[in-house]
Amino acid sequence: MKTKTLAQVDGILGIIVGAVLAILPVVIVMIAAISDNEDLAGFVLGVVFLVFTLVKIATLILGILTLVYYKDDKRISLAPSILFIVGSGVALIPFLGWIGGIILIIGGALYLSSLKHFQIEG
Repeated sequence: MKTKTLAQVDGILGIIVGAVLAILPVVIVMIAAISDNEDLAGFVLGVVFLVFTLVKIATLILGILTLVYYKDDKRISLAPSILFIVGSGVALIPFLGWIGGIILIIGGALYLSSLKHFQIEG
């Protein structure tokens, strides 16, 4: 019996990571604009890029894992996993991270909407 915990985690992470990726370009421009110390701003932006590259790769791996985990389960369609894979792939392309973020939000919402198909067993 497949658990719904993985779908819940995917849904929540998809929405949170997608929202952050969607607003990340604005945050980067704000950091660069208000910074007085160019070296510190460069270091902070480098860390932000590194962390979010790792997050994008993690969501890509999560999409692949859930695609394999739920492949024979009728309660969850293939669409959310495919959206996670495509959204993460698009987000890895420079200057397209916000589009990938929007795709991840949609995938996360689909995961959360599929939770109603899970029955509580008692």
